[in-house]
Amino acid sequence: MQAHDEAAAHALLLQLQQLISDLQLPLEHVLAQAAQAACAITGAVGAMIALRENDALAVRASVGAPPLPAIGTRVPLDACASWQGMEQAARAGLQAATDAPAQDVGSAQLPHRRVSMPLGSGALLAGLLQVRVPQGAALEAQHLLHLRILAESLGAMLQLRRVDAQLRASEQQYRTLFAEHPQPMWVCDRDSLRLLAVNHAMVRHYGHAEQELLGMELRALWSAENQDAATCALDMLRREAHAPGSPASAPRLWRHARKDGAALDVEVVVGDTDFGGRPAWQMLASDVTERCRIEDELARVNRAKRMRGACSETLVRATSESDLLHAVCSVAVEIGGYRMGWVGMARDDAHRRIEPVAHAGVAQAHDYTEHLHLSWSAQEPGGNGPAGVCVRTGRTVIVHDVHHSPAFSHLADRMAQLGFHAVVCLPLRNAERTFGLLYLYAPEVLHLGVQETQLLEAMAADLAFGIENLRARAEQQRLQATLVKVATAVSAGVGAAFFDHLAQHMAEALGAQVACVGRFLPAAPGQARRAVALSHVVDGVAQPNAEYVLEGTPSERLLTQRSLVIRDRARERFPRAPVLARTGARSYVGQQLTASDGTPIGMIFVVFRQALERSRFVSNTLQIFAARAAAELQRQTDDQRIRQQASLLDKARDAIIVRDLEHRITFWNEGAERMYGWSREEVLGRSIATLLYQNPEDFLRATQQVMQHGVWSGEILQCDRAGRTLEAEGRWTLVRNDRGEPESVLAINADIGTRKHQEREIQRLAFFDPLTHLPNRVQLLDRVDQALAKAQRLEQGGALLFIDLDNFKTLNDTLGHDQGDELLQIVAQRLNTCLRSADTVARLGGDEFVVLVEQLSAHSDTLAEQAGAVGEKILAVLSAPYALTGYQYRSTPSIGIALFNHAPTTVGELLKQADLAMYQAKTAGRNTLRFFNPSMQHAVAERASLEADLRNALAQKEFLLHYQPQINARGAIVGVEALLRWAHPRRGMVSPGQFIPLAEETGLVLPLGHWVLHTACSVLADWQRVPALAPLTMAVNVSSRQFRDAGFVDDVAGVLAATGAPASQLKLELTESLLVEDLAATIATMAALRALGVGFSLDDFGTGYSSLAYLKRMPLGQLKIDQSFVRDLLTDPNDAAIVRTIIGLAASLGLEVIAEGVETSAQRDWLAHAGCAVYQGYFFSRPLPLDLLEQLLHDHIAAARTPPL
Repeated sequence: MQAHDEAAAHALLLQLQQLISDLQLPLEHVLAQAAQAACAITGAVGAMIALRENDALAVRASVGAPPLPAIGTRVPLDACASWQGMEQAARAGLQAATDAPAQDVGSAQLPHRRVSMPLGSGALLAGLLQVRVPQGAALEAQHLLHLRILAESLGAMLQLRRVDAQLRASEQQYRTLFAEHPQPMWVCDRDSLRLLAVNHAMVRHYGHAEQELLGMELRALWSAENQDAATCALDMLRREAHAPGSPASAPRLWRHARKDGAALDVEVVVGDTDFGGRPAWQMLASDVTERCRIEDELARVNRAKRMRGACSETLVRATSESDLLHAVCSVAVEIGGYRMGWVGMARDDAHRRIEPVAHAGVAQAHDYTEHLHLSWSAQEPGGNGPAGVCVRTGRTVIVHDVHHSPAFSHLADRMAQLGFHAVVCLPLRNAERTFGLLYLYAPEVLHLGVQETQLLEAMAADLAFGIENLRARAEQQRLQATLVKVATAVSAGVGAAFFDHLAQHMAEALGAQVACVGRFLPAAPGQARRAVALSHVVDGVAQPNAEYVLEGTPSERLLTQRSLVIRDRARERFPRAPVLARTGARSYVGQQLTASDGTPIGMIFVVFRQALERSRFVSNTLQIFAARAAAELQRQTDDQRIRQQASLLDKARDAIIVRDLEHRITFWNEGAERMYGWSREEVLGRSIATLLYQNPEDFLRATQQVMQHGVWSGEILQCDRAGRTLEAEGRWTLVRNDRGEPESVLAINADIGTRKHQEREIQRLAFFDPLTHLPNRVQLLDRVDQALAKAQRLEQGGALLFIDLDNFKTLNDTLGHDQGDELLQIVAQRLNTCLRSADTVARLGGDEFVVLVEQLSAHSDTLAEQAGAVGEKILAVLSAPYALTGYQYRSTPSIGIALFNHAPTTVGELLKQADLAMYQAKTAGRNTLRFFNPSMQHAVAERASLEADLRNALAQKEFLLHYQPQINARGAIVGVEALLRWAHPRRGMVSPGQFIPLAEETGLVLPLGHWVLHTACSVLADWQRVPALAPLTMAVNVSSRQFRDAGFVDDVAGVLAATGAPASQLKLELTESLLVEDLAATIATMAALRALGVGFSLDDFGTGYSSLAYLKRMPLGQLKIDQSFVRDLLTDPNDAAIVRTIIGLAASLGLEVIAEGVETSAQRDWLAHAGCAVYQGYFFSRPLPLDLLEQLLHDHIAAARTPPL
C-alpha cells in the first residue's frame, strides 16, 4: 500500500471518527458514511452494515455495485453462518471470517469474496461490517487493519448510543416520578441553598407558584418569626453534610409556612444529588401538621399534668410563701415550657396595684417585671389588660396571640424580643376574693384545649390553697416568735440594759426597722414639750440617746391619746419629724406609757419602711411591750403591770405554759385550757411530763435541747384530757433569773392538727371528690384499669354502671345549689350502702356517678343477671324519697350498664359503652336501666352519618319541595302548602320527621329554611305572570329556631325583594309551642312581618296550650285544625267537639279556618256543615312535585272554564 494511500486512509478514518462521536446525528446517516468509508479504505466494490435486532440481523446501510441486500433486509441469526463464525471468532480473538457460505448475508451466486468484521465484542456484539472484493483479489494486511479500526469505532459508537438512550429513558422516568410524586419534593443548591427544581405537590402544599419557588432560598420556607429555627436547622444540615455518610437519612421535622402564613409541619428526608453538574440536595417532605398538632396538644396536656403534680409536691415541701411562689414559677418554666412566669399580689392601696412578688424564666425577667405598672382597677391606666380583668372577675384570661391583641400593642417589640407570643392569667382565689394571679408567657401562639385549661386552673386553685395555708402557718409562727420575744423581754433584768433589750426584741418581734422607748420630760408653761430616748434602735443598731422636741412628730399625739397607728405615708404627714425623714419611714405605730393613775409618762413606738398590713397585730403586741416598759419606768407598779402582761398572754390563742426545772407547772394560760381541757387550778404543781405525754422520751429529749441551747422548737405528740392525741408545734425557751441561772422553761405550744389535716387534704383532693368524698375520675380510671387486668388474669367478669340523676338541673334551678349538693351527698351514701366493700362508687362530676362491680361470673348470661340485679337494687334505693333541708324531694336515676370479662377491652371504651347505655335509658323514659349493645354504637354512628349527609345535601341540591293544594268549599284550589322533601342519592326519600329535628339541633335549619322560603317565593312570583294562578297563596312552615333568629325579618324581606313574590300571598305557618316561648318577642316579630304584608297561619292548632289572650294579641289570619282531630271526628265525639270549638273560636276571632288531613268525602261534608270552608288532604291531592302540581292547576282551570253539559 502506497504511503499517500495510507495517509489518505488515516485522514478518512479520523474524519469518520469525528462524525461518529456526534451522537446527535441520525444513525442511518452515520452508518451510510461508514459503509462508503469502508469501500474507500479497502478498495472494495461494495460494503454493507447489518445490526443485530433480537434474533435477526437487519441491514441498515448498503453501498456499492449491485446486487447488494436492500436496507431493511432481515436474516435470522441461526441462518447466517458468517455471523455464527464471527461470534466464535470474536470470542476466540480472531479478526475476520471469509468466504461465507451461500446462506450468509447476501447472495452466494456473485463472484465476490466477502470479508466481515464484528461491531463490538463478546456479549456486546452489535452487528457486522462486510465488504465485497472481486474473486481473486486479496486485501492487504493494512486494509484489514483499517477495516478493523473502522469496525471497532462503529462498535464503540453503537455501545455509546445504546447507553445514551438508556440514560435518556432513565432521566425521563426520573423526571416524571419527581414531577408527579404526591408529596412535596425539591432540589436545592448545596452552596447557595436556593431551590433549583420543585414538583407539583410542592406548589400545591406551599401555595407558591412554581416560578416563585425557583430561585427562592431554602430558609424562606420558614416564617419570618421562625428564622432562628431555620438557621439552626440549616446549620445542622451543613454540619452533617461534612460528616461521614452525610447527610443523615433520618427524617427531620421542620416547621415551614405556606404562602398564606399558615404553619406547615413537614418531615423532610434529604439525599445527595447532582443537578446540572452542581452538588445539590434532593428533599422529600411529608405533611405532618395534623399529627404534630395532636402530639402537641397531648404533650401540652401531659405537661400541664406534670406541672400540677410538681406544684402539688412543692406545696407539700415549701416552708415559706416566697419559696413556694418562686418554685411554682420555676415549675411553669422548666416543666410547663413557658418562657416566663410570675406571681402578682393584688394590693389594696390607692391605685390597687398588682405587685409581682416572684418570677422565673428569661434572663430579663426581673427587669421586665420591675417595669410593669399593673392595676386591678378599671379606672387605672394599667387596669384593663388581662391581669386586671383576671383579678377583677376571678376568671382565667387567655390571650392566644399577643401580637394581634390591642392590649399588648405598646409592648409588641419588647415581647417579640423576649419570645413572648401568648399569655395565660390564672386567678388566685380564697373564700373571699381574688388576692393575686399566676401570669404565664408562652413561646408560641396558644390554642388551649378544655382539659389543659382545667388542669391549669386546678393548679392555680392548689397554689392559692397552699399560699393561704402558708400564710396561716406564718401568722401562727409570727405570733409564737412574738410571744417568745415578749417573754424574753419581760423576763429580762432591770437597770440601764433593760430598755436596750426591750427595743431590740421589739424590733425583731415586729419586723420593724426602728424601735424606740422614750420618757416625756416635764415642761414649764409656754415651753415646747420634749422627750428623751431611753433606747433607740435603727436597723438593729443601738443609737445614742438624746432629747428632742415633740412638736411636729407623731409622738406628740401620744401626749393626749393612748395609741397612734399610721399605716402609710407617715413621712408626708409629719415632714418635720427627724426620725421619719432619716429612716425613710412609711408607717408608724406608737403606744402611750402611763403611770398607775393614768398620767402619761412616756411613749414606745416602732417605724416601718413599708406600708403596714398587720396593724392590729402590731398594735396589740406593742401593748405588751408598753406595759413592761411602763412598769420599769414606775417600779412601784411592777406587780400590776406584770398581771396585765399575764392577762394579755392569757388571751393568746396558743397554749403558754411555764414549768420549773422539775417539770412542775407554774403558769397555765387560757389557751392551754382550751387546747388540753384542764383548768389552771387542776394542773398547777403537776408534772407536765406525765400530764401531756404518753411517751415521755420525746419530751425529755426536747427538754435536754432547751437546757443545752436555751431554746427548742419543733413538732411533738401530746395528749389532751380526753386522751386524744394532739399534733403540736412548740417553741420552748429557758428563762434565767437576775443572776443568769436557769429558773424555768417557757413553752408556747400550738395545735397544728388542722394544718396537718390541710396538708393531707392536698394529697386527698387529687383522688377524691370534695363534696361526696367518693373517688373521682382519676381514681376511678385507675381502679377500672386494675379491674380489667384482674378479670383477664383470673377469668372473671364485672360491670360498669353509669348513673345519671333525672331532672337534676331542675332541682338546682328551682331549689338552689345547696339542695342539689345535699341530694348528691345522700345519693353517695345510699350507693355505698347497697354495694359490697370490694365494689367502687365514684363521682365523675355534676350528677354523674359510676359504680364498678368486680368478681362476677365470666359467663355472659349469668354476668348480665348479676349486673342487672345490682342495677335494679340501685334503681330502688335511689328512687326512694329524699328528705332535703326543708323539702321532701323525689328523684329517679337512669342507669347504663357495660359488661366486661376476660375479653380484652380498654377503660375508655368501657366508660363510653356505659355512657351510651345510660343515654338509651334516658331516651326510654328515664327511671330505668339499659345494657350496652353494639346497636347503640351503630345508632350513634348512623346519626352522625345522617348529620354529615345533611350538611352536604343543600350544596348537592338534594332537597326539593312538594306542594299540597288547599281547596275551598266550591272545589277551587285557593292555595298550596310547600312541604320539604330530601331525595338522598343512597338512602332514597328521607322522612322529614327524621331529618328536620336533626337540622334543628345542628342549626342547619337556618340555611335550609332560607332555601325553602326562597324556592317557594320564586314559584309564587312565577305564578303572578299567569292570571289564573296569580290569586293563589303559598303557605311555608317556619321552625322555632328560624323564627327566633335575629335576622329572620330581614331575611323574609330580602327574599320577597329578590324574588318579586307578593307578600300578601305568602302565609307563614307557625306552631303553638313557638308562639308562647317568648310572647313579647313573638308578637314583635309577627308585627314586623305583618307590616311587610305577610300573613300567618297557626299550624296544628289544638295540640298545644295557647290561651285566648295570646291569640287575641297576635296578628293571625288563619287557624289550621290538626289532622289528629280530623282523623276520628266521625267516630270520636271528643274530637268532633274539639273541632266544633276550634271553628267557633276562629269565627269569634274573625279568623279563617282550614282543616288538614281530610281523606274522605264524609269528613269534608262534616267539616263543611260545621262551618269549615277550606280543606287540605289526600282526598283532594297528595303533595306533588311542581310540574305535576301545575298540571293539576291547569286541569282545574280548564274544568272551571268548561260549561256543564
